[in-house]
Amino acid sequence: MKILVINCGSSTVKFQVIDMDNENVIAKGRCDKIGYEDSNLIYKNIENGKSIDEVLIPMPDHSEAMKVLLEKLMDSELGVIKDLSEIYAVGHRIVHGGEKFSSSVLLTDEVLKEVKELSPLAPLHNPGCIMGVEAIIKIAPSLKNVGVFDTAFHQTIPDFNYIYPIPYRYYEEYKIRRYGFHGTSYMYILDRLVELLQKKKEDINAIVCHLGGGASVCAIKNGKSYDTSMGFTPLEGLVMESRCGDIDPAIVIKIMKEESLTADEVDKILNKNSGRIGLTGIGDFRLMKDAANAGNERAILARKIQSNKTKKYIGSYMAELNRVDAIVFTGGVLENNADEIEMTISDMEHLGVKLDKERNEKGSRKESLVSSDDSKVKLFVIPTNEELQIAKQTVEVLEKC
Repeated sequence: MKILVINCGSSTVKFQVIDMDNENVIAKGRCDKIGYEDSNLIYKNIENGKSIDEVLIPMPDHSEAMKVLLEKLMDSELGVIKDLSEIYAVGHRIVHGGEKFSSSVLLTDEVLKEVKELSPLAPLHNPGCIMGVEAIIKIAPSLKNVGVFDTAFHQTIPDFNYIYPIPYRYYEEYKIRRYGFHGTSYMYILDRLVELLQKKKEDINAIVCHLGGGASVCAIKNGKSYDTSMGFTPLEGLVMESRCGDIDPAIVIKIMKEESLTADEVDKILNKNSGRIGLTGIGDFRLMKDAANAGNERAILARKIQSNKTKKYIGSYMAELNRVDAIVFTGGVLENNADEIEMTISDMEHLGVKLDKERNEKGSRKESLVSSDDSKVKLFVIPTNEELQIAKQTVEVLEKC
C-alpha cells in the first residue's frame, strides 16, 4: 500500500511516497519556485539511490508541478511505481481546519469548499494547500485525496485555554481564538509515547516541545491536547527563526506610531524580521549556534532567551497538568542539539526533572531516553515524522469510508 504525501505552499510542493507495508519512504522530492522562470525539481528514489538535483523544469502552476512529480514517480529509471493504480491515496497537509475539522477527512467538493472558506484564517497557507488538492484532482482524478489538518489535534483544548480575554464578539464574529499548530507532529509523538511508556493513550500526560524554524509546545492531558503555545496564528509563543513569539501587544502599537507603519508592515516585522533573525541577524539555528560558540554576544543572548522561553512554557504546563509522565524534545533544533536541551531543562531538579548528560549527548539525532534513572519525569528525544503521520491518517480515513 503506497501513500503519496503532499505538502503544498504557494510556490512549492514537497512530496514523499511511503510504502505503508513497512512504513518506509521510497521516494521524495520537492517542486520549487512554481510559477517562476527558474522553477525546478529535486527528486530521489530511495530504493535505488538515483536522484536529480534542482533540474530546471517549466512549472507555471501547481497542476503542471503535480504532472511533473507524477511522471517522475512513474519514470522507468527514477520511478517507484509503474502506473497510478499503485498509489492507494494522496494525503495532503492542510494547515488550518478552524473549528470545523477536528479530524482528518476525505476531500470531497463540499469539504474543499469549506476549507476555502477558512482561508482568511491562514491566508499564507491554505490557498497553497487547496491548489495542491485541485491539481491532483485535475491531473489524476482516479486518486482519492485526504486532508490532514495541523489544527485538528488541538480541537480538544478547553474553552478557558482557547478564548482570549478581549471582547467576546471578536470570537463570535471573526473566530479569533487559540487554534494551535504542529498538530500532526504531536499526534506522531503521542503514538510513540504509547509504545515507549507502555501506557494507553488516554492515560498519558506529557509536554512536547517542537522547535525548528517554527516552534511550539503542547500540553497533552489524558492523551488529548490541553494547551499549546501557538495561538490564533503561528506567531504566538516561543522564540522562532523569524517570529517573535510572545510580546507585550502595546509594543506593536508603539512601533506603529513611532515609525508610521501600516498593519502589513508591522506584520512583516513580527513574522519575518523578528525571533533569531531580529536578535542576531542569523535565522538558521546552526549558524547562530556557531556564532555563539565563537563569542558573538547577541547570539549568546539569543540562545539564552530562546531556551528560557521554552523552559517557562514547560513550567507552566507542568502546573496545568500536575502529573507529567514525559517531556519530549523534537524538531530540528532539539533533535540535533543536546546542549539546547540541557540549557532548556537545567535547574529543574526540584520539579522532578533530571537530565542524564551522557544519555543526552548520545541521544542526539535518534529516539532515546535522556533522563536520569531517578528523574520523576521521563525525558525523551523523539525525531518527529509528520509525513508518516499524514500517511497513517490517510489510511485510517479511507478504511472508515
